[in-house]
Amino acid sequence: MLSAVVFASPHTTSHVWAALHSSQLTYEVKAATSSALLILARRIQEGALIADLRLDIPHCSSDALVLLLHYLALSLFPSASAFNDTGVVLCGLSNNVVPNTPRVASGRDVARLYYEKGLQIDPTHPHLLSNFGSLLKDAGLDTSAIGVFNHALKLHPELDIALVNMANTLKDMGRPADAVPYYLKAVTINPGLVDAYCGLSMSMNAVCNWTARDHWLTNTIAICEEHLSEFRQQKIGILSERSVDDWLLTVALTTSRPQCDHGLRKWVHRFYLFTDVSDGRQSFNEGSFLMRLIDWYRTRMQHRRYVDTYGEVLYGEEASHSPLEAAPTARPFGSVFSSASSQKVPTVLPFHTFTLPLPSRTIRRIAHRNALRVSHNIMTHISPDRVPLLPLPPFKRRINVGYVSSDFSDHPLSHLMKSVFQLHDQHRFCIFLYATSPSDGSVFREYFEQGDFNFLDVSSWSNVDIVNRIEEDHIHILVDLGGYTRGARNEIFAARPSPIQISLMGYAGTLAASWCDYLVCDNITCPVDLFARVQAYRKRSLNHCCQHSDFGVSVGEEGDPESSSPNWIYTECPIYMPHTYFVTDHRQSYRHGENLSIEERAQTPAKRLWNDEIKRRADLRRALFPDLPLDAIIFANFNQLYKINPVSPWLYLMRSLSSCQDIFATWLRILARVPRSILWLLRFPSAGEAHLIQTAKEWAGNEIASRIWFTDVAAKDHHIYRCRVPDLFLDTSECSAHTVAADVLWAGTPLIACAWPSHRHKMSSRVAASLASATGFGKYMVVSSRDEYEERAVALGNGIHYTMQPNGDVEASGDLLELRRCLFLNRDTMPLFDTERWTRNLEKAYRTAWRRWVDGSMFRLSDDGCIW
Repeated sequence: MLSAVVFASPHTTSHVWAALHSSQLTYEVKAATSSALLILARRIQEGALIADLRLDIPHCSSDALVLLLHYLALSLFPSASAFNDTGVVLCGLSNNVVPNTPRVASGRDVARLYYEKGLQIDPTHPHLLSNFGSLLKDAGLDTSAIGVFNHALKLHPELDIALVNMANTLKDMGRPADAVPYYLKAVTINPGLVDAYCGLSMSMNAVCNWTARDHWLTNTIAICEEHLSEFRQQKIGILSERSVDDWLLTVALTTSRPQCDHGLRKWVHRFYLFTDVSDGRQSFNEGSFLMRLIDWYRTRMQHRRYVDTYGEVLYGEEASHSPLEAAPTARPFGSVFSSASSQKVPTVLPFHTFTLPLPSRTIRRIAHRNALRVSHNIMTHISPDRVPLLPLPPFKRRINVGYVSSDFSDHPLSHLMKSVFQLHDQHRFCIFLYATSPSDGSVFREYFEQGDFNFLDVSSWSNVDIVNRIEEDHIHILVDLGGYTRGARNEIFAARPSPIQISLMGYAGTLAASWCDYLVCDNITCPVDLFARVQAYRKRSLNHCCQHSDFGVSVGEEGDPESSSPNWIYTECPIYMPHTYFVTDHRQSYRHGENLSIEERAQTPAKRLWNDEIKRRADLRRALFPDLPLDAIIFANFNQLYKINPVSPWLYLMRSLSSCQDIFATWLRILARVPRSILWLLRFPSAGEAHLIQTAKEWAGNEIASRIWFTDVAAKDHHIYRCRVPDLFLDTSECSAHTVAADVLWAGTPLIACAWPSHRHKMSSRVAASLASATGFGKYMVVSSRDEYEERAVALGNGIHYTMQPNGDVEASGDLLELRRCLFLNRDTMPLFDTERWTRNLEKAYRTAWRRWVDGSMFRLSDDGCIW
């Protein structure tokens, strides 16, 4: 009867339904049938192929069948649990919105109705309450979500998943200290609750609560590695639905140049890896290969159509008419994609990797799994066979550049990039800004909305609508300013609305996504040998004809994010900026300290500038720390506290710090060796202060702990103004200072930046070193080891000498003060703060990237892919 209910003809089904609802059918039969339907749905959700279940249902995706089974189960037996399960399924569905139509209900909208209906049946149902709270949290209704979780926990105080959901909500609200007790209780009740470990580890680290840190951190990393290996239990054999010859024909029809023999053999090998699954196992991630193959097909077809339509034309001197969207000549992926399931992502998110001690392969795979999830989401909105629209050749040499961001607001990214969009050469570039978040009413948002560029608030638009608009705007280069940060909508980029897509500024690391072509970086943050394209070029076959063939979609080698190689991390090609990839706006926006324009400052004698700065700094120091002796040395770090690596007690006691990179232990050693010093930190958050002071007392003694001073976080303008007060800024190692490093250097304060060989694969750990080098005085500030870090700080701190003047003032001297003088007097001319020069260098890269796309060298191994 079950098969007849789901799969019979409409005529047969009507008879079956009549039987089901007849008076002869008992309560128990309805309940049992409903339960059987839900069990079948669960098997499909867990990865069972529809064909393996001997269900002959053509053109039906797994998601659609699972939802249908839940609907049928509910119609038979509308229990609270069935409403809960259906809501979970609906929440997991992508919101397939029809472009240019009024907003329709999303899967989550409908799920809310099912949760509410289920709670009418059973107001105490634990999982309904927990899931309903999570839905409210995801909708941005944090306060309402906390109310639901509190209610659930009053009824079910031992409900582990509600404890974790409550903790996650508090953590995301910026209350990590409040989240910790809920996480701890959850893992105490259920030690196997893997979703709790990462949140617990991150929350404890955010407030520098390092109790049992090694245990939680080890578990978090182990769980992450386990999640990354789970693809072997997911569906396989999807590509085998077509023959190898069929796939090779698709390759031949896609590429504009014929494949050489060596290249053809590589394609054959790749497809055989996934079509020969007779033993039921695979050593490679088929889902990854499929999604990258789809992106490869769509990008190459777009390029081929551009060349067929316009030739290898860089620019158009006459206004062209936009070609009509071509109907797909072939549909190689439509049938196989419907069988593909969304890739699971580990609980460790890409942004978490900034502060975790992870190897390059793990970081790369974490990012890649998130990229695959994004790709799968958007491919349920658009056909994977759809080739993106062709942009018109740049009219009168003006390249259309689109910037996509959720941070066109009062946000550090806007503080840094504010002037860039206006500084673009309006004769060579046409600038579009796509804001994916609503206005916050700030002066920054007002500046963008009223600027001399094309600004569009798309925060209420669907991803499909945004993609269509970008294509209609004929964007040649689309720039991602968010990466894997909160609020980013990477589905836009995964849809490939632009021929060239670039990651810039917002995320200091690889996206490991086939839909990101370039990463803007520099040779300090991203060493050249860590790029897959560079390594592949260096290892290319001696058969030179392969240099002119498309490099294809790699499997198990350079370019495959799932490969086992630890020797590279970046899937993108690098755009190397000459001085630093990091742009600043301080030269234009933060001159209130002196109240001198660039021109006025250039005409003012250096001695006067410096004497005024000495007085200004001394007055501010007395105002901030009135009880601090005038000859005391102020070390400082203004990062959020989560960036601080903890002290390892046994290492500290053994003085064996050379074998670790624990930055807080190093700071304690520096304080011990510079007796007249203090360490100035921020209550960022305030809950971290007590933990750090207590740790310092336990492992360095009360005297050193008493020299760690905290102040509150200041407003942006005042923060930058008071950055001149410290004598030396001490950087963090696992994730360095980024915006804060620029603030400190603009104020003239020297820093010690980390560029350690052990962290060369982590872009986020080397940003401050890049900024310091771009001042022209990097050799005095950048260090390559923990020992060098400590020795440099101690030497500079102890090297300051104070002389009492007859008028009672104290005059300082030493290498540290001379370095400060050089930074302060030269800040208007150093590359770090020359925004216009940075913008011109970026424009050169844009023009090169466009040329490489048009001539096709972007797709071939004829060079290493670097843009210098």
